[in-house]
Amino acid sequence: MDIGKLLGIVKSIPKDKLKTDAGLKEVIRELGKKSGKKFSDQELNSYVSQFRKMAKTENVGSLMNKLAQKGVNPNDLGALKKKFKK
Repeated sequence: MDIGKLLGIVKSIPKDKLKTDAGLKEVIRELGKKSGKKFSDQELNSYVSQFRKMAKTENVGSLMNKLAQKGVNPNDLGALKKKFKK
């Protein structure tokens, strides 16, 4: 999946759904469906916990560094940086 398509999906998520655990589970479940995966309740709870932890401890710079370490193309990282600046 290309970065532009992924960002389009992320932008389409209503921000109010990210405020509650039930909303996060719904968003994660829908994203799983789009990628052909079905998550158990235990997996959903784990992903919600990870999201909450990242929301408290991460910022754009630290996330970009992690993406670079995972091998994301530098050109894609540049495109992401431009979109975050908007």
